[in-house]
Amino acid sequence: MLDAPPTPPHSVAASSGAKNAHLKGRKRFTADFADLKAQGLEKGGLAVTKIQKGDDEGMLDLVVVDRTKNDARVVACNIIISDTSEYPKHHTMLTYSEDADLPERVASALSALESAPAMPIGEALERLLTSLSGAKPAATKAATKPLGKGKSFATNNTASDEELESDEGSEAYDGYFSDNDYAIPSNSQARTTAAAAKERVTARIQRDFVEVVSSSYRPGLIPFTSGKWDPATDFAVSVSFATVLLTSTIPAQALVAWDRRLLASSKARYLVLLISGFNSGAGSSVHNVYPPLTAEGQYVRKGMQLRFQVGVCSTYKPSREHAVEAGRTFGLVGKDAEDEIREAKEKAAKLREAQLAEWGSLDPDGEGHGEDGSLGDFGGAEFGEDAVEDGVQEDEEGRFERFSLSSSLEALLDSQLVRLIGLRRQYGVGWAGAEMMVERVEREQRAEAEVWTVYRQDILTADADEARLARGGTLPDDPLRALPKGDDINLPHVAFCYLVRRLTLCTRYCLVCHNKLSAEFEALKPYVCDRPLCTYQYYAHNRGASLEYEIIHNPETVDLLLSLTYSAAAEGVVDEPLPVGMALRVPPPDKSRITTAPQSNMHAYHQPAAPAPAPANVNYVIGNDGLIDFDTLPVEHMRASIAGLIDTLPSIDDMKRHLERKVKPGKSKPRLKEMENGTVLPAAWSILRWCVASCTAYLEEMSSEEQCIQGLDPAWRQFRFSVGAPDAEAKFQKAQQKSTATDPNAKKYPSLYAFHGSALRNWHSIIRHGLWFKIVTNGRAYGDGVYLAKEAQTSMSHYAASGRVCWRKSKLGPTSCMALAEVVNLPQQFVSSQPHYVIKDTEWIMCRYLLVKGLEAPQGDASRKKKKDRAAIPFVKLDPAQSTTLMGKALQVPQPGHQIAQLVDERTQELVDEDHDETDAYIFADRAPPPAEVIDVSDDDEPMPMPAAKGKGKGKGASLGPPKDDWKHDAAYVQRTMQMLMPPPLDSSPSATMAVQRELKAMLKEQDKAMVSPGGLKELGWYMPPELVGDNLFQWIVEMHSFDETLPIAKDLKREKVNSLIFEIRFGPTYPIGPPFFRIITPRFLPFMHGGGGHVTGGGSICMDLLTSDGWLPSYSISAVLMQIKLAISNLDPKPARLAQNWNLPYGVGEALAGFKRAAATHNWTVPDGFDKLVR
Repeated sequence: MLDAPPTPPHSVAASSGAKNAHLKGRKRFTADFADLKAQGLEKGGLAVTKIQKGDDEGMLDLVVVDRTKNDARVVACNIIISDTSEYPKHHTMLTYSEDADLPERVASALSALESAPAMPIGEALERLLTSLSGAKPAATKAATKPLGKGKSFATNNTASDEELESDEGSEAYDGYFSDNDYAIPSNSQARTTAAAAKERVTARIQRDFVEVVSSSYRPGLIPFTSGKWDPATDFAVSVSFATVLLTSTIPAQALVAWDRRLLASSKARYLVLLISGFNSGAGSSVHNVYPPLTAEGQYVRKGMQLRFQVGVCSTYKPSREHAVEAGRTFGLVGKDAEDEIREAKEKAAKLREAQLAEWGSLDPDGEGHGEDGSLGDFGGAEFGEDAVEDGVQEDEEGRFERFSLSSSLEALLDSQLVRLIGLRRQYGVGWAGAEMMVERVEREQRAEAEVWTVYRQDILTADADEARLARGGTLPDDPLRALPKGDDINLPHVAFCYLVRRLTLCTRYCLVCHNKLSAEFEALKPYVCDRPLCTYQYYAHNRGASLEYEIIHNPETVDLLLSLTYSAAAEGVVDEPLPVGMALRVPPPDKSRITTAPQSNMHAYHQPAAPAPAPANVNYVIGNDGLIDFDTLPVEHMRASIAGLIDTLPSIDDMKRHLERKVKPGKSKPRLKEMENGTVLPAAWSILRWCVASCTAYLEEMSSEEQCIQGLDPAWRQFRFSVGAPDAEAKFQKAQQKSTATDPNAKKYPSLYAFHGSALRNWHSIIRHGLWFKIVTNGRAYGDGVYLAKEAQTSMSHYAASGRVCWRKSKLGPTSCMALAEVVNLPQQFVSSQPHYVIKDTEWIMCRYLLVKGLEAPQGDASRKKKKDRAAIPFVKLDPAQSTTLMGKALQVPQPGHQIAQLVDERTQELVDEDHDETDAYIFADRAPPPAEVIDVSDDDEPMPMPAAKGKGKGKGASLGPPKDDWKHDAAYVQRTMQMLMPPPLDSSPSATMAVQRELKAMLKEQDKAMVSPGGLKELGWYMPPELVGDNLFQWIVEMHSFDETLPIAKDLKREKVNSLIFEIRFGPTYPIGPPFFRIITPRFLPFMHGGGGHVTGGGSICMDLLTSDGWLPSYSISAVLMQIKLAISNLDPKPARLAQNWNLPYGVGEALAGFKRAAATHNWTVPDGFDKLVR
């Protein structure tokens, strides 16, 4: 790399500043850098060399050398422009150096650049060299007083040069500057600069948050330090959405099956995405970066890595403490709360024994003894459980709680999201196409460009397929779809939309490698692909259902799953999927357990198969640990090994008690492998996890009478049972609707209910694959299909054969199982309807209940919660010709969707619109558009100065209502202009609709308040006729009135008896990201070329940069924009606004469009995308 050439005598900053003055933003930065690199920079014996662009946008790498000492290096540093789009007037500058033992004077000089006001890079480097070389600008010396070690404070006194130079020579660095040669800007200046930087970051976050809100999501900012928020401190951004609202795109039944916390918790929950790590990467010890991505979708800082965390919360964002705790990677290993309780009680008992030994008795009445004469709990609550800090409770306010899919979703976001965004921005593809590109790049180890060339058509097809799915309303908005090239990326919005998309489609993707599944059967719960590595990570890294959560909150289901697996393994029928690829190390299986599957025949229910002879001996390869590799075993030996490992596990109740031990925050939670003093093999715990996580059906024991089948033998436990794809319910409902439209009897009785019984050993497979008929277990005397019985006793006594073995530690002790399924009522189309139903189309069948009979009968109906009278329970209206019976008596089945619908209603009613906390209220605070840069239609690039607002008259007392001379609305005058309106806009979007609705509500509310205030409408300055608020929200009529009576335009309006200026405001589908369009309908203004002013174009549109893509911000309110327009019209410089001679001729649509485009071209403003379509 060549050093920069010597600097010419004149100032680089001055020459490049004049040359590039017409540019701004990234173009200005690029031009200034090119000039600096070409001309170089030298000052006071120091020179900038080896200057080049860094790895990130806006970064410069450079070296400062001392020319007087053979180019000895002074410092190598990076200078970062925070946002090049704000360069050179409104950016902030960050500095960083990796030099070891950086002298304090050099560090102070670099820090001074950060607190200095925004300036071009050439000027900034000149200041840096001036500070390092010891040059002393007079203005700086007069403003500061040295304190030594580079510190100074502001002073009102002007020090002489002799005073400032008196300490030179002390502690000099290499002889070319001393401690007092450099002065830091005053504290007030630093505070002003820091406040400006904070406001810029806040405005950008506000802009992103407004866009998030427009999609009905809830953003939040969480500082990691107490006190008022400061962008310099670490923080996290959250985006949330009430989980009950997910039911509009995801079936409620599927949400409950994936994780009860999503819908069936004690109260409403929010799905929360936490984004942190804005201070990661180079220089991360000093600075946060927001926004974190460039317009191309790359990190703005080298080495930056955001962290994404997914969970649920009872509030719209977690509390600060829980957000910090959520990011904790490790916990302290120490005594838990119950250990401390036990030790405290033991200590108290010893103390009491010592007292008794000394005094004989604590008191004459024996107080303090237990009822049984024991010592009791000395000290009461001091040593009781209440004295120990409880663990975090489930309903604790602001708690961030991970759920079963959190690990998989977080891994996906961490590893692929930014990469996917980059691919989408580079190739213009959708999410599906970008995901396919990543999968092909990883699998084939090809470059991205090569994959795009080879698989372009496949990628586009994937996007087209997803677009068709999105049109059905099942997928969230895609913020990147219509985002123009070069526009900034709203990462929180994009990330959360992608999260909701992947959650919606989670059953179609592998939970580990995140690639699309190609399995024939789609499960109700998400699962993994058939790659061994994915299987291993799924179970080893707990990527599936949370085993610990299921044991605590659904122990009966875990007990049942483990028992069914044990029965299938012990009787030799466990089949795919087997727990292979999990790196299990197991003991050699007990040969007495090894058996083969019994032969299937239709009388198997009363002829239990005897164990088949064991296969030939297998030579096991036993390792030094005395264990063998499970994957090397024959299938029969695998089954025996599974049964043996399950036998070594403790009971589910014991596991639940262990996991529920109280733990203080920050301590590691109890783990299952710690049970039994660690004697249970890791393979046994892995088998337990496999039993639970491989179950892709939904099982939950019914706990209330309103949920249970009425008339069934109470010896049978009832579980809610759903199996199949998440959209299986929708397909069933569609088939049912089709039947009701074509069959009169089906219209009256849409459903039938029937039983399916099978041997206990088969249910391990049924709950994973559903009721299919690939394997014949009881014969097919009436044809191929799923066999269902009308009479429960048929299934109970003939097909639900009892198991030969049972897991000895099971609390349920299941011996028989059968399912109750809902069926489309078209028996004439079944394969057979007598004596049993035989149904070939499995989409006509929905499992509703799994009935389990155990060794011990439950405690009867009295144990169930009785929430409602039986008369209030909605039951299915069954066809009397096809009744569902038990011993000839008709059964009553509750409506299958009643419980889920009731649950959704409860969660919906619990939703409250939470107020913003102090931090978010600050972010969302109204920020009126700055009064800068309102420009008339001329070739002059200089902005017009704006007069200060006129003050109100003094001496007027407050009144209870508007003034008597308040402005009055003339409805007839406005109505005469309605024929000049453009047709209302046709394009809209959900986000724009919500934003316009909010703005309309705010406008009318502000107007209503003004009408009863002392200032009245006259002080407000505008009026929106409520009678003209039509059905189309995207077209408004607003009057502007009550100008300062001294203005020429006010005199013209009074002379011609014009009551107001009538505006049309039109909103596009991109609002509030894109600006609305303002135009005057009437009266007509004098054009600029004829001596007019007021920033009104010749066609009646408004000439202001804040109404273009360059100046508009989503945080601008319409009322504030109207005030800015009124100030611009009132501006007398360079010429005042006046009415034209033909003032009563309304402006036409075409001239308004032409005038706006002409003004934008004159000032190099960007016309908003879709503008032509908006105004035609």
